[in-house]
Formats: sequence, structure tokens, C-alpha cells
Amino acid sequence: TISNFITLSRALFLPFFVQYAYLYHKTTSTIEYYYILIFICVYVVLSDYLDGLVARLLKEETILGRYLDPVSDKIVTIGGLSTITAYFNFPLWILCLYILREIIGVWFGLYLYFKKGIQGKPNIWGKWGVALVAICVVHYLSLPLLNRYYSQSFLTLFPEVSGIILIVVVFIGSIRYISDYKNYFRRDT
Repeated sequence: TISNFITLSRALFLPFFVQYAYLYHKTTSTIEYYYILIFICVYVVLSDYLDGLVARLLKEETILGRYLDPVSDKIVTIGGLSTITAYFNFPLWILCLYILREIIGVWFGLYLYFKKGIQGKPNIWGKWGVALVAICVVHYLSLPLLNRYYSQSFLTLFPEVSGIILIVVVFIGSIRYISDYKNYFRRDT
């Protein structure tokens, strides 16, 4: 379906993102790489919204699409954060917390599906999480430029704040998800 193609295209952009991030890291004076990276980030966020909208409008909602969307989200968010960790000094501890949260989320989702026969649905906090990952990625990609022109700004002196905000929102989303499905986690009597 068109919506599944949009979903898959997010993950297919990741190798290009990694390559251009590497090139930009090596030569931050080449601003074209920066613009390509920003385009990819914007595309990822917009496509995360559009794939579901297109599926609903064209009545193309499928079970495959319900699985592809969160898998694609995990691939691009972990891939994007890993890339800025490798090339732009994003805090490794924030990346590790983010990955831990994703592992726990997958575990809960698998539990719900295989033990209770329920497919969990994403909440708005999860969508905000994807958008905040993109904001963190863009922020860290922008640091070479920000340091060149605004070296004493809050955004350059304390760049980890964007990652901390991301972690807070992602964990609030996790708590909300658990709250929505808490009745299914109780032992059967």
C-alpha cells in the first residue's frame, strides 16, 4: 500500500542519513550536507504523521502497517541518535536510556500481543517522542554552525538539555502506555 511504502521509506533513508552525517562531520564547512540532513529529518517526522493519515484516508489500514510503523520509528530514532552520538557528541548515556526504553516497550508490546492477544496502540507521547528525537538530531547537527556564530548561547553551552527533555517525554509516554494497559498486566485469577 502507499502508506506502507511511506513507512518503509523512513527506514530506507537511514543509510543516506548516516553517510551524509559522516561527510558533514568531516567537513562542516560544506553546508550542503547539513541541508540534506535537515531535509531527511523533516521527511522522517512528516512521513510518521502522513503514513497513518494516508492509510485512513485511502482505507489502507493493514496489520502489516500497524507493525511496520513502530518498527520503522525504532530504526530511524535509534539510528539517528546513534549517528549524532558517534559524530556530534550526543551523550551516550541518553542514547543508552533511550534504547533501554525501546527494549522495555517492545517487551511490553510482545507480552500484550502473545499473552493477552492485544495489539497495543501508540499514544500521542510516542509521536511527540519521534518529533523530539528529530529536534535533538537537528540540534546536534546544528552545533558546528551554532558554535561558529553563537558560541556563548544556551544551545551551544548546554546541548544535552534537548536530550534530557527527550528522555523525560519518552518516559512520560511509557508511563502513560503502561497506565492505559495496566489491567492487562495483572495476573489472571
